[in-house]
Amino acid sequence: MHRQRLCIAMLAVAAGAAPNAALALRVDYIVDLAIERNDNLLLAPADPIAITLLRPGLGFEIVHDTSVLQARVTGRTEYRRYGDDRFDDSVDATLVGRVNWVAIPERLSFSVVDNLTLQPVDTLAPDSPGNRQQVNVLSAGPTLNFEWGDGWRGVGELRHIRSEAEITDEFNSERNEIALRAIKRLSPTSRLAFNAQHQRVDFERETVARDYTRSELFVRWSRTLNRVDLAVDAGYSRLRYRSPLPGFADARSDPLLRTSLTWRPSDLHRFEASLTSQFSDVAADSLAEIGEDTGPPAGVVAGDTVVNASPYLERRLDTEYTWTATRWTVNVSPYLDRIRYEDTDQFDQNGYGSGFEASWRARRNLMLGVSAALDHNEYIRLSREDETRRYGVFARLDWTRHWSAMLNLGRYERSSTASGQDADQNVFNLTFSYSNR
Repeated sequence: MHRQRLCIAMLAVAAGAAPNAALALRVDYIVDLAIERNDNLLLAPADPIAITLLRPGLGFEIVHDTSVLQARVTGRTEYRRYGDDRFDDSVDATLVGRVNWVAIPERLSFSVVDNLTLQPVDTLAPDSPGNRQQVNVLSAGPTLNFEWGDGWRGVGELRHIRSEAEITDEFNSERNEIALRAIKRLSPTSRLAFNAQHQRVDFERETVARDYTRSELFVRWSRTLNRVDLAVDAGYSRLRYRSPLPGFADARSDPLLRTSLTWRPSDLHRFEASLTSQFSDVAADSLAEIGEDTGPPAGVVAGDTVVNASPYLERRLDTEYTWTATRWTVNVSPYLDRIRYEDTDQFDQNGYGSGFEASWRARRNLMLGVSAALDHNEYIRLSREDETRRYGVFARLDWTRHWSAMLNLGRYERSSTASGQDADQNVFNLTFSYSNR
């Protein structure tokens, strides 16, 4: 994977692709050193290996915002030094980059979006040093805006998407996507849009992955009020494989539905809910999950995505409640999920879970917090159920404007109906950090 060249290229574009770039450039960074004690590094059900490791890290956020160039690149890299001959030292990284260059104002622009994450090699196995890989998805292409008359605005998009996995090479692919949208503002608070999208997917290893096309036609209605935001996508989507495979259908169609609701009854409370029924895949999800950045990342966290070449039909309900007061923040986020893969049924699953976080600013320079999470997955074809529970407490002390220290205590518990997959782990972290702001 060409991650280093990609990062350098995106940073160069953000820093110097427009006149007076230095004046509009903002760079935030955090340099830290973590001392970690782990009492079961490999999450083994018996004979655990306890180890103390060092994790120096660098997190950064680069922002450039002018009328010609808008760029935001956030990332983090960590070096894990185990100090034990049984384990090789490693470097983990994460990167989210968005660069948009306006070639012709209000007419033509070019964008580059990249998402580099850390994911498991085997999702059914516990997270451990030998079960991690870097997964990168890069999208680039032009966007054309034009007027259709009678209040309608047209948008045409062309994207080339490259996806790569460090180990699971069946995931590696080239994609070309075209989209056409017609948008009209119905009122100062509501909009209507008709959307047509078509994507062609070509995998590098055609012997283990089938090339396919995905087409979507849907209508989006959205409304934004003072206390409520609502959006609904409704339409149809179709998968069509370009090479037949005995025992598998050559095409599949299904209704498409995406709804999202945000309700802010007061400045203290915020409710969010979303319901989704759609075809998707790992690469599409990787780009869709990119959200608003809030500063340099504090850590490189391993995900739980099944990295493979198969598209899937997902039905998911997400809810979230946040209470924010002067000194308290509380967040609860339950979810339900159902996934059915098209090319293999090994990972077909029903899942549910919830997360909980609470933080309290005890003093101006002292923050205390607790967290808990539950994830339950039932693998239909494997007749297997896995449940993971995570608990954590933390204390953060800001010595000065730039220097801080954080103490984290975490516990991980995993239970499974599969033999030899139960495990538990306790992790202690003491981190010293310096930030430039």
